[in-house]
Amino acid sequence: MKLRLLSSTPSVETLIATAMLTTTSGAAPSNLFHRLSANPGKVAEIVGRLEVQHGSILEHNRLNWVLEAGEGEVLKVLLENRFFTFTRLGSKEWLASANLRTVIEYAAEGGEFGGLILESIRERLPTVYAFGRRGA
Repeated sequence: MKLRLLSSTPSVETLIATAMLTTTSGAAPSNLFHRLSANPGKVAEIVGRLEVQHGSILEHNRLNWVLEAGEGEVLKVLLENRFFTFTRLGSKEWLASANLRTVIEYAAEGGEFGGLILESIRERLPTVYAFGRRGA
């Protein structure tokens, strides 16, 4: 099984931090976003306090991957978590899509795909990756 992250919501960690502060700050979300964009350390500090639950801000984003896997492997993931979507691209190639809540919850359960999916966000979303490694 091979997995490659294609795309994600732009500046997703900054958006997550902005959403978290919007509920506790009187500042306009656009002002918060611009201030946070200039301060990655603050973003990491805020995102480090994430929680995984229904309605979490981790649900309001999208990630897309190309997955090389057999039909049985894809079916296993679908049966274990209904929030992944897969579109067949070829005999063993799939377009996979999910949000970060799905990624974090699935990765916490372990297994080959859980490890691959978490590892795929390591460079682009380092704080969320670290959160996922802690076991959410």
